[in-house]
Amino acid sequence: MTRRIINFSFSLILMGSMSIIFAGCNKEETPPDGTLSEEKMADILTDIHIAESRVTRLQLKSLDSSILIFDQLKQGVWKKYKVDTLVYRNSYSFYMTHPQYMTRIYENVAKQIEQREKTKNIKP
Repeated sequence: MTRRIINFSFSLILMGSMSIIFAGCNKEETPPDGTLSEEKMADILTDIHIAESRVTRLQLKSLDSSILIFDQLKQGVWKKYKVDTLVYRNSYSFYMTHPQYMTRIYENVAKQIEQREKTKNIKP
């Protein structure tokens, strides 16, 4: 009887320890306050990638001109989503250091771009 209790206690301790270890490995860190939501981040990145594509398709010979046009398009994205560049950069930094989030965000970006191509709505 005593041996059964010891084995049972050992099993409980072992299972509890393993649960804590696995939960710690799989738990996603919560984004800090002020971080853009995954959905909003995906929307912004979709528009940014479309803007990059538009500038590339212009095939400008001057890199300076390309940068100026891209900056103007980005300003439009910031206004559209009412986002401050500092908030965007901080959010981007957080998501880039947490691949599980960034993977979901870019899956969403890919879906949005695919949908926009189908509907010919490729304006940022």
